[in-house]
Amino acid sequence: MPRLARKSLEGIRYVHVTTHGIAEEFIYEKTNEKEKIRKLIFDNQEKFNINVIAHCIMDNHLHLIIKFKETKDLSNYMHKVNTSYAIYYNKEHNRHGYVYKNRFYSQIIKNENHLRNAIIYVHNNPVKAKICSKPNEYEFNSYMSFWKENKEMNIFASKKQYEEMHYKNDVQLEYLSDFEKVSNEDARLILMEYLDKKHITIEELQKDKQKLYEFCNICKIQYKISNRNLEKITKVNREKIRRILMKSVPKGTSLFDTK
Repeated sequence: MPRLARKSLEGIRYVHVTTHGIAEEFIYEKTNEKEKIRKLIFDNQEKFNINVIAHCIMDNHLHLIIKFKETKDLSNYMHKVNTSYAIYYNKEHNRHGYVYKNRFYSQIIKNENHLRNAIIYVHNNPVKAKICSKPNEYEFNSYMSFWKENKEMNIFASKKQYEEMHYKNDVQLEYLSDFEKVSNEDARLILMEYLDKKHITIEELQKDKQKLYEFCNICKIQYKISNRNLEKITKVNREKIRRILMKSVPKGTSLFDTK
């Protein structure tokens, strides 16, 4: 099958979200737990003005492809889903404390080809984990419902293409390649998300050495953004960024850490 053209999403915002149990704990191991988190995922869509395009719920983590308009809607939605599930999980297991490693991790979807590959990657998670041999055999992903119910199906030319692309061996490699490439536009969106989370302006970030240090490390560790691109989006001299990054890098830093 020839490689599909990469078409810009023209302002439409999609993101690939993952959440993991603390210490890789199997927080969705039982059927009732998977059913509970899936109910929370879909029951809260309308309230927060988002649309879950695809999903896959594994024993210790889940994947969501989300269409959204405002960063705050996405953050509020994930906070509601995770908090509600944590309360349920702790009650079910008579435990206290954190359930999630952090709030959530997100990857920006850049174009239609990236979106196709992300959907296929999510649906194939149980295949990769050797739980089943085909994505349509797994109960807790959206492989079957995606074709029947989803309005985003125009990114696939036909049902045949949809099915065939789910069995391409190179899709995961294409998707991981997309993941490693962050454009200037993506980097600016990451900056906007950080500013929104911290409730600060770009000017305040430029003057706050601690937050600038944190943001630059997030960009380097999590998104592999170059110093050149950091200079472009923050308007901070590259040499100053280099000096900031010479400090020790905190392990496990995430854009959506709750601390």
